[in-house]
Amino acid sequence: MSPDGVLPIERLRVTILSAPIDGVVDMSFGHLKDRRVCLVEIDAGGVRGLGESWINYPSWAHAERLATFCDGVAPMLLGMDASDPAAVRERLIAQLLPLGRQAGAVGPIWQAISGVDIALWDLAGKVAGEPIYRLLGGTATAPKVPAYASGIGPTDVERLCETAMDHGYSAVKTKLGFGADRDERTLSITRAHIGDAVELFADANQAWDVASAMEAMPRLVRHGVRWIEEPVAGDRIEDLRKLATDSVLPLATGENIYGLDAFKACIDSAAVALVQPDLAKSGGFTIGRAVAEYAAASGLRMAPHCYSSAVGVAASAHLAAAYDNVDWVEADVRPNPLRTDLLAAPLAWADGALALSDAPGLGIELDPATVIRFRVHCEERTNYDQ
Repeated sequence: MSPDGVLPIERLRVTILSAPIDGVVDMSFGHLKDRRVCLVEIDAGGVRGLGESWINYPSWAHAERLATFCDGVAPMLLGMDASDPAAVRERLIAQLLPLGRQAGAVGPIWQAISGVDIALWDLAGKVAGEPIYRLLGGTATAPKVPAYASGIGPTDVERLCETAMDHGYSAVKTKLGFGADRDERTLSITRAHIGDAVELFADANQAWDVASAMEAMPRLVRHGVRWIEEPVAGDRIEDLRKLATDSVLPLATGENIYGLDAFKACIDSAAVALVQPDLAKSGGFTIGRAVAEYAAASGLRMAPHCYSSAVGVAASAHLAAAYDNVDWVEADVRPNPLRTDLLAAPLAWADGALALSDAPGLGIELDPATVIRFRVHCEERTNYDQ
C-alpha cells in the first residue's frame, strides 16, 4: 500500500474449473451437464482477493467470460485503486455496460463485474483485518446464518430430501416448471419426506406465463409452499403485478435483475415479497449491500440467490450476517465438489446453518490441489503486460 493508502491493482487472474456431473441436472429451460466455476483473483499491495463470476449457462459462458475479463476488464482494472470497490465498479460499469447493451449481453457484463467486486471486498477485508460482514456493518461475532436446501427435483427427489433432512435444514426448495403432473409429483414427494414442520419453497425458473402461473398457484398452496421464485417468463414487473394481484402466494425474484435501478423498481412495484440478488451475477457486495438497505427501508425481506461454488456461498453468508432483513442463504444439496472440496478448510455447516469465522475478508482459502484437479483454463494479466 502506498503512503496515501492507495492500493494499485497489480494482477488479475481468471481460472475456469469444471467438474463432471453424474447424469444431468434438469432445469425448466435446459440441462446442466457439468459444474463450472469462474474464479477471480486480484492482487494489490501484496494481498490477494478472491471472487466468483457466475458461468452456469450457457455451456459456452466460460469462454465469453474469459474474453470479457482479459480483453475488456483487465485493461481498465490494472492500476486502479483496490481500496475503493465502489469506485472500481462504477468505472467498469461506465465503460463496459454500453458495450453490453450494444451486444445485447448486459447480464454477462454484470456477471464479470460481480466477480471483481467480490474479490475487491475480500481484499479490503484482508487489508483491514476484518471479515466482510463487519465491513458491511454487521456486529455479530462468528455469526451463524440459516440456510435452506435447494436443488430438489425434478429427479432424485427422495434422495435429496433425505440429504437435506440429514443435514438439519429447516427449509427446502423444489424445482418446478416441468408440467403439472411432474410438478405435482415433486411437491407431493417432497412434502411427504420433509413433513409439515419444514418450510417448503418453490422455483419455476421463469417457466410459466401469467395464466399458467395462476393455474399452478392452488397446487402450490395445497402443499404449503411459502413462496414461489421466478414464476413468470421474462420476469417483467407488469406480469409480476398481475400475478401478485390475484395470488395469495408471495412472489420472489432477483437472480436475473441487473443494476440497482432495476432492483429498486422491482421493490417499489409491491409485486415482490422477497428479493434475491445473486452476488456472483448481480454486482457483488456493492450492489448486494445497496439492495439490502433499500429493501429494508421498504419493509421487504431478502434471501440471496446462490447456485455457485463455495466462494459464492461464503459471499452470500457474509451479506446475510450483516443485515437483519436477510433471512436465508441458499445451499444446493446436489453433489458438487466445487462446493464441498474447493476450500482448504470446508465451510462450517451444522444443523442447516453456516457459521462464519472472524477471519478477514471472506475467511476462506482455496485448496490448491482441488483447483489443479478441476482447472481447465487460467489466464493472467499484470501491470507488466500493459
